Amino acid sequence: MAVCAFLLSACQTEDPNTKEKETVGKEIETTSQLSNDYYSAIITDGAYQTSLNRGITLGLNSNVNLKAFETGLMDLSQKHYATDTYYFQEGQYIDADTTSKWLSRVSEENPEGLNPEDNGDVEPDGRNPIYLDSLLEQDYMIKKGDGFELGGISIGLAMNSVDYYTKKEFGSEFETKISKEELLAEGQKMADKIVQRLRKTEGIGNIPIVVGIFEQSTKDNLAGGVYISEAISEEGSTSLKDWKSINQKKLIFPTSGEESNELSSFQNFKAEIENFFPNLSGVTAEALYTDNQIMSMKVSINTQFYGESEIIAFTQHVAEKASSFLLPNIPIEITIDSINGTEAFLSREAGETEFYSHVFD
Repeated sequence: MAVCAFLLSACQTEDPNTKEKETVGKEIETTSQLSNDYYSAIITDGAYQTSLNRGITLGLNSNVNLKAFETGLMDLSQKHYATDTYYFQEGQYIDADTTSKWLSRVSEENPEGLNPEDNGDVEPDGRNPIYLDSLLEQDYMIKKGDGFELGGISIGLAMNSVDYYTKKEFGSEFETKISKEELLAEGQKMADKIVQRLRKTEGIGNIPIVVGIFEQSTKDNLAGGVYISEAISEEGSTSLKDWKSINQKKLIFPTSGEESNELSSFQNFKAEIENFFPNLSGVTAEALYTDNQIMSMKVSINTQFYGESEIIAFTQHVAEKASSFLLPNIPIEITIDSINGTEAFLSREAGETEFYSHVFD
C-alpha cells in the first residue's frame, strides 16, 4: 500500500545548503517496497517523476550498457543509502541543457564541457577522444515530518573504453581505444568538477554525493559494462577523496570464461534442457563476479514453441534441472523467450532450493 504525505516545506532560499526543494501543496506517495534489495520510489501528485535530463542520458552504445549503468549505480548507492531509510527519485537537479553542455567538448563556446577540446586530428591514435559518454543522477530522499527532503545524491559517469566516431558525416566508423587507466584518470578529474558545480546548486550544499565511474563495454559485448571505481564527497566537501576500486566483471557462458565449477555446472544444465527440447536457438548466461567470486547469474533461453502445453512442460523441466545443476549459493534468474516475446520467468534467491516460476498467458 502506498504511503501518502503532503510536503509542507518552505520555498527555496538562495542558501545552497538547504536540503529541500519547493514542494508546497504537492501530494507525495511512495511505492511499496518489493524487498530490501529495492528502494521505494517517490510519486509526486500521482505521477512518477522522470529525470530532468531524460533523453540526453540514454545514448550509450547498447541496451545492456544502458541497463547496467542505471542498475549498477543503484546497487552502488545501497552501500551509502539504506533501502529501509531512503526513497528513490530520478535526478531532479541536473537538467537537460546542463547535461548536454557537460557531455560536449570544452571550447570557447562551451566552457562547461567536460570532454577535451577537438585538436583537429581525425586519426584514431592522434585525436582527443570522447571520454565521457553519459551522466546519470539519482536522488535519495529521507522522511522529514510529514514530507520528504533530499538526503543524498549519486552520480554515474559512463566512460568509453572505445570511442566510436566518423571522419565525415555518414562516413565509415573508426575507433579510438582508451585504456582503463586513462578513462579512470579522466573520470576522476571530471567527477571533481561535477561535485564542485553541484555544491553551488541550490539544495545540494551539504548533502553527501556519491560518484561511480562506469566502464562502458564495446558494442559487440553482450554482457555490458561495470562500475570500476567509487568515491563520496561528504557533507559540504567540494572534492572526492579515497577513491575505491571495484573489482567486477561479467562473463557470458558458454562463450567466455576459464574452466570453473560455475561454467561446468551451466554446461551440464544447458545439455540437459537441449536434450529435452530440440528447438532451442540459444542458451546463454551472464555471470557477475566481484573480487573473482561469482555473485549472480542470469540465464537466457531462446526457442520456438507451438503450444501452451509445451511452454508449461518446458518451464517445469527447466526448474527441475536448474535446481539440480546450477550453483545453489547465488541468486539466479532464468528468462525463456520465443519470437512472440517472454514466455516464462524463473528465479531463485541465494540459499533457496526451489525456483519460483511464472508462465505468461
